[in-house]
Amino acid sequence: MTDDTERQRRADALVRATFNEPARTAEEALSEASLFGDDAGQDLSLLLGILLGEGVIPSRARPAAERANRDPSVRNAVALAVALERIAADKALGPDARLRAEGLADRVRVSAALLGDTVSCLHASHRAGRLARAHWDSPDHARALYVGQVEFALRAERGPNTRYARGKVRTVAAEEARGAAAIVLARTGPAGPVRDDTGLDPRDPDHPDYVHEEDLDEAPPAGVRVVPPLTHLIETKSGPRAEFKGVAARHLPVAAAPDPEAVHAEILRQVPWAPALADAVAGDLVGAPYARLRPTLLAGPPGSGKTSAGLAVGAALALPTTLYAAAGVSDGQFGGTSRAYGTGRASVPLQAIRRAGLASVLVVIDEGDKAGTSDHNGNLVSTLLPYLERASASRLFDAYLEVEVDLSPVSYVITANEIGRVSRPLRDRCRVIHVPRPGPQHLDALAPRVAEALCRERGMHAAEAALDAAEMESLREHWRGGSLRALQAAVGVCLDSRAHGLRH
Repeated sequence: MTDDTERQRRADALVRATFNEPARTAEEALSEASLFGDDAGQDLSLLLGILLGEGVIPSRARPAAERANRDPSVRNAVALAVALERIAADKALGPDARLRAEGLADRVRVSAALLGDTVSCLHASHRAGRLARAHWDSPDHARALYVGQVEFALRAERGPNTRYARGKVRTVAAEEARGAAAIVLARTGPAGPVRDDTGLDPRDPDHPDYVHEEDLDEAPPAGVRVVPPLTHLIETKSGPRAEFKGVAARHLPVAAAPDPEAVHAEILRQVPWAPALADAVAGDLVGAPYARLRPTLLAGPPGSGKTSAGLAVGAALALPTTLYAAAGVSDGQFGGTSRAYGTGRASVPLQAIRRAGLASVLVVIDEGDKAGTSDHNGNLVSTLLPYLERASASRLFDAYLEVEVDLSPVSYVITANEIGRVSRPLRDRCRVIHVPRPGPQHLDALAPRVAEALCRERGMHAAEAALDAAEMESLREHWRGGSLRALQAAVGVCLDSRAHGLRH
């Protein structure tokens, strides 16, 4: 055994043994977030102290490692991660040295992410997503890594602005989430296929073509086959067959049903003025085989936060969410268009499923009462109706793909200011929940969140979102409940006044 190999072996042993294994590998930190002293800075300093003492850190990165060891700040952690990543990319080095540098860079990126660096959160999210997909044969570990992936994706999304565009951060992190979730949910989700109870699904025992599982050679795959094989379509580089190659003829996983109590608490935390919504969503999850919501119509006055409430439901259920603006829509393109037209495309829900790689997604149709009612080119309401019924949604004909698709796992939330303007057929297919405007008792919960959102939009540091006692008192005087837009304006005035020295 060479001296270098022996040194590396002893370093690995020390990392594992010292202080009850406080210095974790990147993989362990991502899946368990176990840190020495529950402090990311102490954890990084300890790890670097061990590795520097054993001479494992590459010489080119040693000065940066020593600085980060003395002062484990965000800046020093990021500088060390960048130095290690440059070494890992050096093709002049041997594969073992590059792999070791890459592993160290991953671990330091985790520390920098936990210390608050947005770009490092994105790196950590990617790393966790890759590891989750690689550990499908270890379901518990894969699920833990996926949870870590989602956590770092959220940190990247909510962090301060960086030179990376916010949309880019969201898109790239979401790609990793979809890949990881598809593997984890397929391996650890509900056992057996998700069957509907209409008698129209051949997987249902009431269907005449149902085959008992004991008669099969092996259990059918979990999930829902949304799109059947597309062999009837011509195979081209950019046609519909290529577009839906990733989902056609596959059983896509569904999001596991979360704990109803936890969902109830999360919705109340985000939308405390709508307890009826929290009750309804939690009720849908009791005994549910997977995360799915009954078609729900949120009705309330302008500024009552209906759209935010719909998005909050998607976040609480961990469902990929598509926001569809219905105001002014005067056609039926929600249901897709035939390829006979130059702009042929699949329906909005089917596009959402393709993007997510999951059969269960949420579509929030905003301002449904403002959609056009003319039938000249079709209309949104008439197009939407069959999507809201499980029996019809399980075998909808998609004009773009020219096949029947199963969209029964898709959930829908529709918002409306005036319930009277919503057609009766649409109301009959939905559970109607009234969303009142928030009151002054909700100010303490709302104002900090509004300030955080405004700071993100303006590119301000997250610390600037803190509202002091004088500002909160001013908000109480000028906002006594009502429209959230008015509260946003009032909080914006508080932030603007600081620039003119009027904070106190």
